[in-house]
Amino acid sequence: MKIEKEKNRDNRMDWILVSEECEKNPDKKAYFTEYEICSEARIPGVLDYNDGNIICGLMQEKNEQGLYTYLIRVKHIEKVYEFDKNKYSTEGYYFKDGLIGELLAIFSFYFQARFYLSATLTGILSSKSLRMRFENKFQYKKPDPAINYEMFTHQERNWSKAEGLKSFLDKVRNLDQKYHQSLIRAFYWYNSAIKEIGVDHQLFYIKMTSSIEALLKFIMIKNDGLEGKLKNLITKKNFTEDESQAINNWLKNRKIGQRFTIFIKTYSDGFWKDGVKEANHCYISKKELNTYTKRIYNARSSYLHEGKPMYISGDIISDFAKEWDLDGNAGMMVDRKIFSEKEKLPRTRWFERITNYCIKNFIKNLK
Repeated sequence: MKIEKEKNRDNRMDWILVSEECEKNPDKKAYFTEYEICSEARIPGVLDYNDGNIICGLMQEKNEQGLYTYLIRVKHIEKVYEFDKNKYSTEGYYFKDGLIGELLAIFSFYFQARFYLSATLTGILSSKSLRMRFENKFQYKKPDPAINYEMFTHQERNWSKAEGLKSFLDKVRNLDQKYHQSLIRAFYWYNSAIKEIGVDHQLFYIKMTSSIEALLKFIMIKNDGLEGKLKNLITKKNFTEDESQAINNWLKNRKIGQRFTIFIKTYSDGFWKDGVKEANHCYISKKELNTYTKRIYNARSSYLHEGKPMYISGDIISDFAKEWDLDGNAGMMVDRKIFSEKEKLPRTRWFERITNYCIKNFIKNLK
């Protein structure tokens, strides 16, 4: 009975289920939902995924805020919803922003660009129905391009590029469903984090760290002596059920920081461009990676659990400094507080780029 129930469960992302349903039922009655989305990035071409089941392209050139508008069109098969309890489980799939939220998070991650939902359009205009447009208000602050020049200037992005977004969507679609919940969380937190660039850089660090944390369950590390001793005590029933659960939770969480560093170290291969540069002290080398990943994770934990502010490298609005990983300051004094150079975190640009690179490398290596 249990095996039969599990066969009914499909914990993949919603955009995949909707697209496959259209693919399997080409003769059934269909309808379309359209979404207007905005971005600082101008992306030419048209995404036509799975024979028109998902289409996206530029609809309007930039407005007074500098945002370009794109239209996404998603095909659905009309059907009567039937509740099936067997499709639900404690480990089941859930994403609060639905199909369009999945697509925006994926587009944001893939293109390294910020996307905002501005409107949803449903229905058709006829003698028996109306076409409705629902606006979505979003907060937006125009950034200085120098903060992350790759993100906020026009790069080689294209909706229809060969071996581009469509190939990435295919890769995600074909992954074992055990990865889908964690991946959409990683994409979501990345998308949410980059919207904090130029707004709140401490929240950027919190959210970007969460993007990596979403995948750390797949990073295995060896048990050490302490873990073995505690698990041995638990098996001897020296603790109550609640105490045992508390110990297991502590053991589960105690190595997250270590897995965070291992994840970046493992999947950053190829990211580094070491060598002597002008202002060499403003760049992070591969041999310094452990130092900065531990510093980032510790700063994140201190912010969340103690309310301790972060010391984040400032962005110098100058062309010669646009690729710097760090500012050139040897510490900071503010109010009556001294921040040591050993507390200084990289610029948001560095952490965004290495996180994106590592997660893409992680996905690339999945079978």
